[in-house]
Amino acid sequence: MSVSDAMGWLDEKAAGQPAVEESVFDDAALVELLRSGDPNAPARFFDAYGRYVERLLVRVLGQDPDIEDLLHDVFAEALGNIDKLRDPARLKGWLTRMTVFIARGMIRRRRRQGWLSFVPDENLPDRPSPSTPPEASDLLKRVFSVLNRLRPNHRVAFSLRYIEGMTLPEAADASGVSLATFKRWLKASDQAFVNGARRTDQALYEELLETPRWGRVP
Repeated sequence: MSVSDAMGWLDEKAAGQPAVEESVFDDAALVELLRSGDPNAPARFFDAYGRYVERLLVRVLGQDPDIEDLLHDVFAEALGNIDKLRDPARLKGWLTRMTVFIARGMIRRRRRQGWLSFVPDENLPDRPSPSTPPEASDLLKRVFSVLNRLRPNHRVAFSLRYIEGMTLPEAADASGVSLATFKRWLKASDQAFVNGARRTDQALYEELLETPRWGRVP
């Protein structure tokens, strides 16, 4: 199994769920409901986007023990700032940027605290779904062991582009930066990922050299 194929088993795909869920709610109407103070609106908001936000967090962070707390943080932040959303029709993009911002903040806090310096690799929060094939599970563990050491912006760029599968413009918008800046992040993430594998996992590094995507990275 290739590294790219293994990434497809990171979350709901393993259970036969669609990779992208479309909200059954009209975004503009949902925003209006949230702003009106309707007591049922927060639950409808979560029903519309809860799975999407959770999946995006998993794609950036892996199967992290703090996913549930971060999911709560995203919706609490969104509900507290819903009046600041200028275009209700762009609710999903706004929520995506907020999710990425919160995930990146978690990565930064852990780096500042030296979180990885005392967490053994076997305990890193990269566990895929129990239904993930063993071969994919092993590859994911090794991939996230390398990703956990990337700089926050580089890890976010890698995850949005290669794991979540966003287009370059979509990923740049989700990151809140220009397309040119995102491309620089992505190029740096490719180099850091390959170099990280070369330093810590020679077998993974050799697998990467055989791929069209990373085999040409200097």
